[in-house]
Amino acid sequence: MEDLAVKRRGRIAVIGDTAAAPRDVVSALLQDPLADSATIGQALVSRHQDANIDVFEISQSERLNREPESLSLPSSWLQATGYDVVEVNIENLESDPIISTLLSTDALVIVLDPIRLTSTPQLSPILPYLLARSPVHFVVNGHLPSGFSKSSVEQTLREQLKQVTIEPLDDVHYDPSILKVSFVQAEKALTALEALSSGLSKAASPGTKAEAFEVFQREFIQSHVGLLQSTLHQTLSNNASPQLSTARQVAALALMYISNVILSDRDVARAATHTVSTLRRTAQEGATKAKHMSVATRGVDGALVEGEVKYEMEKIKSQIESSFQGRLSWLGLLGRLRVDDVALELGGFVGSRFAVDLERQVVFESGQLSHLQSSLSSSSDQIIRQLSHTSSSPTQLSPHPHPFTSPLLANHLSTLSLSIPPLTPTTLLSPIITRRNQLVTKSIPRLQLSAQRALLATYSTALLGASMSWVAYVPPVDVLSAGTASGLGLLSIVGSLALGQKLWAGAQKKFWRDWNRVTGMLKGDLETRLDTALQTQVLAKPLAAAEGLEKLIEKREKRLDALQSKVDKLKSKL
Repeated sequence: MEDLAVKRRGRIAVIGDTAAAPRDVVSALLQDPLADSATIGQALVSRHQDANIDVFEISQSERLNREPESLSLPSSWLQATGYDVVEVNIENLESDPIISTLLSTDALVIVLDPIRLTSTPQLSPILPYLLARSPVHFVVNGHLPSGFSKSSVEQTLREQLKQVTIEPLDDVHYDPSILKVSFVQAEKALTALEALSSGLSKAASPGTKAEAFEVFQREFIQSHVGLLQSTLHQTLSNNASPQLSTARQVAALALMYISNVILSDRDVARAATHTVSTLRRTAQEGATKAKHMSVATRGVDGALVEGEVKYEMEKIKSQIESSFQGRLSWLGLLGRLRVDDVALELGGFVGSRFAVDLERQVVFESGQLSHLQSSLSSSSDQIIRQLSHTSSSPTQLSPHPHPFTSPLLANHLSTLSLSIPPLTPTTLLSPIITRRNQLVTKSIPRLQLSAQRALLATYSTALLGASMSWVAYVPPVDVLSAGTASGLGLLSIVGSLALGQKLWAGAQKKFWRDWNRVTGMLKGDLETRLDTALQTQVLAKPLAAAEGLEKLIEKREKRLDALQSKVDKLKSKL
C-alpha cells in the first residue's frame, strides 16, 4: 500500500554471485558510448569501487549524481524502458532482507555463471521464493566451457529448475517452458565499449579509429549484450503498469503464503489433537486396567473368587466362628469365670488378621498406581514440551514458537504437580483400616459387654433359684422337702445356663449383623477409594493437560477459520 501511494518508475533487480559478474552485465547493459560522456561511463563502471554496498540503485536522470548507495545518470536504455536498476549483493545479506528487497521490484534478472548455473550456495536457498514472481530473466554470463553448447547449458538449467519447489506454492515446481534465458559475455562487451570510446576520442588517429571500430563491432556482437538489451526492453514494455502489477503479485503471494500457513497450522492442530487424544486414551486405558485388576472390583455374582473381598471376609469369619464354638463358647466362658477374653482374644485376632491378605494386595496395587501416575505425569510434561517448542523448517526463514505454546497452562500443570500428593503404600488402605477399627472399637466391645451381661444374668438367676429353693426348704417356711428343694435348685441352675446361652447367642447374632454390615461396605469403600485416587491423583494431571490443550486447539481453529475467511474475501478482490 505504501508503494502505491506515490507513482514511481519501474524497478528491475539484478542479482548473482561474484563468479557470474552481475555488475559487469549491468555496466555493459547501461553504457551507450555514442551518447555517454567519458565522465558518465567512468562513473558507471567504477560505481562499486572501494565500496561493498548491499543494495545499489541506478536510476535515470538528466544529470550525473553519485550518492553512497545510488547513482543517477542519463541512460538511453533506462529512459527507453522506463525502469531503474537495483543491484542486490546476495553474498553479504541474509535471506530475509534479500527476498524482501527483490519482491519490492517489478522484474528480476538472475545472472549465472555457465558452469554452476543455479547450484550456488548464495542463490539456491532463495531461488524458490524468486520464481514465484514474474517476469524473471536468466542471464548466463561468461565463456562456455569446452564441449558445452548453449543448448546443453540451457537444458542443464532447465533440469535444475525442474527440481525447485516454488514458495509459497505447495508442491508446485517451476515450469521450464516459461524459461527466458540469454547468453552474454559482458567482459567482451566492456572491452568493445572501451575500444569504441578510445576510437571516438579526439586524440585518436584514423588508423586507431578504424581498428577501434573493428574491435567494437567484433567484440560487441560476440558479447550478445545488444540482444539482451532488446530482449529485456521487449519484456519490460509488455507491462504498462509495473507498479500495480507488482503490488498485485505481492498481495497474491502474501495471500497464498497465509493460506499455506493456515493449512500448515491446521495440520499442526490435527496432529496436536491426535497427540492429546492419545494422552487421554492412554490415561483412561491405564485407569480402566487398574480398576479391572484391582481387588476392589474382583469377584463374580453368585460365587466366591479367591482373593476377592467377600472371599477374604468369609475366610476370617469362619475362623471367628470356630472361636465361638471353642474358647469363646458359652461354656468356655463360664469355665474360665471371666469374659475379658472376648475383647482380648477376638480384638487381637481381628486387629492382626482382618483383611491382611487384602492389605498386601492393596499395597501392591498402590505401587502399580504410583508407577502409572509417574508415567502419565511424564507423558503430560513431554507433550507440553513437544507442543511448546520453537520449530523451524527449510521453508521457514526464521524459527517461530509453536502455536500451542501456553506459559499459563505450563504453570498450571506445574502447580498441579506440586499439589497432587504422590501415591504411597498406604494410600488405598484407609477403608480397611476404618472398617477394622469399627470392629475393634465398637462391635467387639459391644460383644464383650453382652457377654458380661449374659454371665451376670446366668449367675444371678442360678443364685436366686438356689436361694429360693433353700429358703423354701428350711424353717420357718419349710414347704419343700429336701429332694424337691434340691431339684428346684438344680433346675434353676440349668435354666440360668440356658438363659445365658440364649443371651450369648443373641449377642453373637448382633455381632454378626455388625460384621456383615461393616464388611459388606468394605468392597464399596475400596472401590470408592480407588476411584478417588485415580481421579484426584493418577488422572488429574494428564486430564488437566489434555483439557487445557484441547481448549488451545479449539481456540486456534477458531482463529484460523476467521483468518481464512478474511483471506478468501481479499482473494475475491484481487
